[in-house]
Amino acid sequence: MRFLHSLLLALVVAAPFPALAVSSMEERIDKTIDVLEQYGKAQGDSIPREVFHEAKGLAVLWVIKAGFIVAGEGGDGLVVIRKGNKWSHPSAISAAGAGVGFQAGGSSQDYVLLLNTENAVEQFSQKGNYTSSAEVEGTAGPVGRELSAGVATVNAPVYTYSFTKGLFGGVSLSGLGYASADDTNENFYGQRLTPKEILDGKVKKSPEAVKRLWKALEQLDKKPKIEGKTPTKDKKN
Repeated sequence: MRFLHSLLLALVVAAPFPALAVSSMEERIDKTIDVLEQYGKAQGDSIPREVFHEAKGLAVLWVIKAGFIVAGEGGDGLVVIRKGNKWSHPSAISAAGAGVGFQAGGSSQDYVLLLNTENAVEQFSQKGNYTSSAEVEGTAGPVGRELSAGVATVNAPVYTYSFTKGLFGGVSLSGLGYASADDTNENFYGQRLTPKEILDGKVKKSPEAVKRLWKALEQLDKKPKIEGKTPTKDKKN
């Protein structure tokens, strides 16, 4: 069983699901902006502001699970990193994985990955396929409007969150492999660039969609901390 799972994962990472991961960069950006806006509106259980502000980079993924007996996962996303007090151009990524189990039908899930270290940023700046590792899988991130006094902002290279119905919950995201979506990047920027070149600003043009993404990110960076304690689930704001 372990051999079969490893074989399936290797096959999927080598050729991420074309039927499930076909978004253009514009679609990826629009989806990311929607997730960011939902985060900006979120109250109570959410990504702590301090954690978001301290992140060195951000990846947003939407993963589709589908299959029967052999369950597969495929998804699209993008990565941006902080460049001083600004954000980089986005680089497109894809994700894929496989598992064995009696599953039918399909479902989709949005994920937010906060890249907390330079090593994590480097992992997501690679060209081609890169399998899941400790630097990429991440740890379930802390949840709450603000961190409690004395709690460290960063305890892992990557914090991962799932986004469902306006709520952000910390999750452990494992078993996925990632790849740079080079054709998507080339179609969008009109240049054949590596992910690192894109994130380092070697892009000749900044399409309007990128400017919309920057605006959404900058608005979150300017958002002040929420005063008061994190409400419990049985209380209303």
